[in-house]
Amino acid sequence: YCCICTVQSQRQLGVAIGNGNIGGGGDVVRREHYEYNAPGAQRHRRRGGPFDGIIPGVILTIASSTLQWWNEGRAVRLAKMLGDAKKQVVELDSTAPVNPENDGKLVHVTGDIMTKGGVVDPVHGLYRPDALQLVRSTEAYQWKEQRSETKTRVSETKTKVEVKFRYYKGWTKKSVESNRFESSTGHFNPYPKYQLGIDKITVNDARISNGLRIPPDLVDQIGNQDITIFTTSKYPRLRESHDPSSVAIGRGGDLPYIDGAVISSNTLYFSENKISSDVLTLGDDGRPVSQLNKIPSNNRIDVTRSIPMPEVGDVRVSWKEIAAPSDGVSILAQQQGDKLVPWAHSDTGHNIFRLIPGKFSARLMLEELIGKNKVITKFLRIGGWMGSFIGMNLVLSCIPALAKIVPFGIGNLLAPLAQIATSTIALSIATGLSAAVIAVAWLRFRPLLATSLAFVSGAGFFGPFFYARWKRSPVV
Repeated sequence: YCCICTVQSQRQLGVAIGNGNIGGGGDVVRREHYEYNAPGAQRHRRRGGPFDGIIPGVILTIASSTLQWWNEGRAVRLAKMLGDAKKQVVELDSTAPVNPENDGKLVHVTGDIMTKGGVVDPVHGLYRPDALQLVRSTEAYQWKEQRSETKTRVSETKTKVEVKFRYYKGWTKKSVESNRFESSTGHFNPYPKYQLGIDKITVNDARISNGLRIPPDLVDQIGNQDITIFTTSKYPRLRESHDPSSVAIGRGGDLPYIDGAVISSNTLYFSENKISSDVLTLGDDGRPVSQLNKIPSNNRIDVTRSIPMPEVGDVRVSWKEIAAPSDGVSILAQQQGDKLVPWAHSDTGHNIFRLIPGKFSARLMLEELIGKNKVITKFLRIGGWMGSFIGMNLVLSCIPALAKIVPFGIGNLLAPLAQIATSTIALSIATGLSAAVIAVAWLRFRPLLATSLAFVSGAGFFGPFFYARWKRSPVV
């Protein structure tokens, strides 16, 4: 079938800087082999038959109709839940103490979020006293592999295949296993020192102005208020007490000192290969000085250049914090003692557990949910109709395929006409099928409305006919 002919390795040097990342040069490993095919095998390769689209088309049409049926039921149940919520919601005074009489009820409250303990990163010790959530991004500088393949037909029976493996270095939020590389020699990735990825740390003592506790699930809904945590504008600095065990990184939060860690460009770097010349000496006033022998050794902090040159295995960590919105928040949830929990509708099983930045009335918040429900319903209806149309096109695709095999060149003329005809038929069937499914679903989920619409529609269709017959009937 194939044989390996050559293996080539080419060293490429260079550094690319873009989007704040450092991309290292890498190796390119090429492997070539030839694929052999029997004479005429390409010409006799089996093509799809004219009836291959029938079964997938039927499956897609049934799935689309099922989606439309489920969508109508979902829309009705959610509309009923939101309608009942409008009638049952209780407005709370954000300045009044918690009232036990509202336990188990859907409540609406607006106010400011407060926290006493703040949030602490349990891995690195970063403490933000006024933040509600920390979003930590951890990346490692690792080797990566990129594979590309090129096929060149040499003869009727032989094809040259060139597979190229490019190895380059870059920052990534996922651990890359170098033992899976095509060429792992010289491209070893050590196991990351810390778990990579995006992690969220949320406060567990957040409260609204009137004392109701806000669980982390609600705090997590303030996701659009993130603020990048900046290090000090010029140099890292010690605490005012000159405690060498911590480095302040701005806005009053201190980062405990970790051996092998440096700060640069608002990011914490961990490296096993620090350069001794990258040491900044601070005086008693926290300002850098050049006379090393006049400054106590415990006032020395490791820093890097403005753009650090990473090595494979280095780890960098950056944070964003979610601060309490300055204009307060609005909450819809169920009161249970002194905390807020999801409000579950007894008939439909749907629940409401909603927080948005800003102060808005319960009516506006519920209208927003109603509007979202209508938009989702319309999109799913369109998606179901499109699925039915594509499915019916697949079912009827056998007709153009059969028309194309008509001899003497006639098939080439008939196939496009047959395609237009079958697409028109599929459009009509999909529209009628979607309307029928939605109509039956309305009879199931909205019987009164469906009956009224059927009566009005029947009167529009058959009213003139009965009126004409009544006019022609003889008067006794």
